[in-house]
This record gives sequence, C-alpha cells and structure tokens, in this order.
Amino acid sequence: MKIHCWGGLGSQLFALAIAHDLRSQHPNQRISLVLHTSGVTLRKSELDSVADSSYSISQLNDFQPISANKNSSTRFSINFLKFLLKKFLIATKFICTGNTDADFKKIRPWTISLRGHYFERKISPSFFDYLLLTLGIEEKNSNPSKFELAVHYRMGDLLRLSEKAFIPAEKIVNQIDLVARGKEKINITVYSDSPSEAKNQLIAAGLKQNFIVREVATIQVIRECIGVDFFIGTNSKVSLWIVNLRRYLGLVNNNYLEGFDSHLFSPATK
Repeated sequence: MKIHCWGGLGSQLFALAIAHDLRSQHPNQRISLVLHTSGVTLRKSELDSVADSSYSISQLNDFQPISANKNSSTRFSINFLKFLLKKFLIATKFICTGNTDADFKKIRPWTISLRGHYFERKISPSFFDYLLLTLGIEEKNSNPSKFELAVHYRMGDLLRLSEKAFIPAEKIVNQIDLVARGKEKINITVYSDSPSEAKNQLIAAGLKQNFIVREVATIQVIRECIGVDFFIGTNSKVSLWIVNLRRYLGLVNNNYLEGFDSHLFSPATK
C-alpha cells in the first residue's frame, strides 16, 4: 500500500502517523510513503530525522509552476477522465482517503493507495511515543526563575497566497500580553519562516516585551517548543503537532492555538 502525501513536515507527520498505525494492524503488508513535491508551493521531504530506516519513504518530484495552458480543453478532458477513474477506485476501496477515523475504518486489505491529508484522524498514543523517542524529547522540569514563552508564527507562503491568510499579529500580541501579565522575567522566542516580516509585524502590533526571532529547521522548532512553559501557535500543522505533543506530555492548559478547531486537539493520555 502506498500512502501519498502533499505538503511540508506537518502534513508528512500525519502521513507517517497513519503508516505507523496501519503497520501495527497489518504487520505483513508492505507499506510505503510517497512524498509529493507538487502543490501550491514546492515541498520536499523533511522526514529524514524523524522516521527510522524501517519505513520505506520516497520523494516524487512532480512540482510544476502554474502554466498559462492549465485550462485548455485537452487538459480538461484528461482531468475529467482521471476524475472518473478516481471515483471508481474510491468506490471499490482500491483508493481510500484516511482523513478521519471513519475513513480509516474503510481501508481494506486490497486497498493499494491512500490519497488524503489525514489530519482529522485521531493520533494513536503509540505514535506519540514513537515520535517523542525519535525526536529525542523527554519530559522537562520547569525552571521557576525563568518563564519561557515560544511563539510559532507561520508566514512564508501565506504572504503571497491570496486564498490563505496568516494570523494577524495583533492576536499574537494580545495573547503574549495575557501570558506575560504579572511575571517579572519572561523570555520570548518567536520562530518564523519569515523572521524580518514577523518581527516588523509584531512590533507594529504593539509588542513591548523584548523578544528574539529565530529561523531554524522545522524539526528543530518542534524540539525547542515542546518543553517551554507556554506555547502560542498559528495556522500551521506544525503548531498543531506541537500543541498535541505538549498535551500528550501533560501540558494541557499552557497552550494557545489560533486557526484550528478544538476537536483537532488530541487528549492528554501520557
């Protein structure tokens, strides 16, 4: 069975999670992940430092910039035939989506391919344990003399995509002010893929506290944000992973996540 994935590390982790659970249920079935570079923006595999060698992972370089001929009649006919074929394969369960728990139950022994986003499916405790182990993360004792606040402020492609919008800086600043109220010493670290823009937006929105902005590898953002005293996330699946990992470790109330419905939060089960 091939599990197809489009998107960055957040999406890739959801694909890895469903691969993990399927491998547990069907240990004799060959399961592989196919990471596509195609989409609105070019995305490459970021699972090298997460998945162990027992997982079969390949990258399909199918990214193509939007062309002027995209809506030609020939292309429309081909896409329509592909649509009909896909409908048939989904109806016969040769292809499944796996996006939700209900979708996961529809996967059959003869299913050859999963093509979905997978992120509304409940993540199993065994995958959380696996992920924490591979990331090298252990439960961390809080330092009462120093309050650590981390902000994951995704901007990047959201700055130029009209169909998506990044979270207004005012919402982040308001939440920082609430967390910082009454605390004598607070260290604020903002992680962003657009550090200069993030810094300017936060200052313009009225952030008075001192803060630093860091641009590091996405996997490092997850590692560094899990153990902080309070975490503020935005509309990124990476932020959702950080919150759910923190909840799994018992940090249930020390999070603020903008842009996601609460039903996507995993229960604290550690």
